[in-house]
Amino acid sequence: MAINEKAAPVAGRAASGRTFDDVIIAEIPKNSREVYRITRRDFKGYPLVDVRIWFDDATTDELRPGKGVSIKLEALPEIVAALSGLIEGGRL
Repeated sequence: MAINEKAAPVAGRAASGRTFDDVIIAEIPKNSREVYRITRRDFKGYPLVDVRIWFDDATTDELRPGKGVSIKLEALPEIVAALSGLIEGGRL
């Protein structure tokens, strides 16, 4: 089954027991077994953007979260500007 055909739960319970709901903004293929998933969520009242690699777990045939980062929504414009500067400056 291809990665884009699989569905992973986007609402769940955090390890701490607090609940959160993820809204998938985008999924960008990384390779045949992984995708970059960008989600929007709230955690402890803070709006966050999560950029994380999700991988194909061969034992369960489901996508599982891997390494990533959660960014406070207020910091997102500065991060986007820095990344855009890489593209515009031809540093890629």
